[in-house]
Amino acid sequence: MTFSIYENDLFMQVKKGDVFAFERLFKTHYRNLCFFAENYVKEKAMAEEIVGSFFITLWEKRKTIEIKGSVKSYFYSSIHNQCIKYLEHLKVMKKYEEYASFRLRNKELLAPSSNAYPLANLISQETVKDIEKSIGELPERCREIFCLSRFEEMSYEDISVKLNISINTVRTQMARALQKLREDLKNYLPLAAIVILKGITGWLFIENYFTGL
Repeated sequence: MTFSIYENDLFMQVKKGDVFAFERLFKTHYRNLCFFAENYVKEKAMAEEIVGSFFITLWEKRKTIEIKGSVKSYFYSSIHNQCIKYLEHLKVMKKYEEYASFRLRNKELLAPSSNAYPLANLISQETVKDIEKSIGELPERCREIFCLSRFEEMSYEDISVKLNISINTVRTQMARALQKLREDLKNYLPLAAIVILKGITGWLFIENYFTGL
């Protein structure tokens, strides 16, 4: 029996829910797949996340996945596609971040430009620069998820579909982003911090509350 056939047999066991077969495939390919991914994304942590997310998806969707060729070929082809997709996202996010940065400086992310929002004046240009700096220092994927959640108001489920990652990964990355932003902005006015961390929806809630008093 060739190794390729052996791995295909292992995958058939994985489809039946065999954890030990899954662990064998994971241990055999994980490290080399990370090296392979890193050649594309040029970042070790991101390469590991891509490969890790791939294996999570492989297990979650094991019953519906059909591998016609070798398991190894399927693995590398899948990682290649995920890396290309990630690099395309980077290009889109770079353009979006430039646009979001411009809007943030003009306080458009904090209140609709068509209305008068006096609370927006509480946020100084110096604060805006610190917000941008804090967001910019987030890890690439963490920043991308944060921007999609807070600036585009996408749900965690929608983000997981868009980026092809698990909802748990989205939750974890958002928790890290919010923790860092809270720490970085802890010395600012509490109201401003709430607005920044909760995004547009939080701002509208606060503004409506105060104008209704």
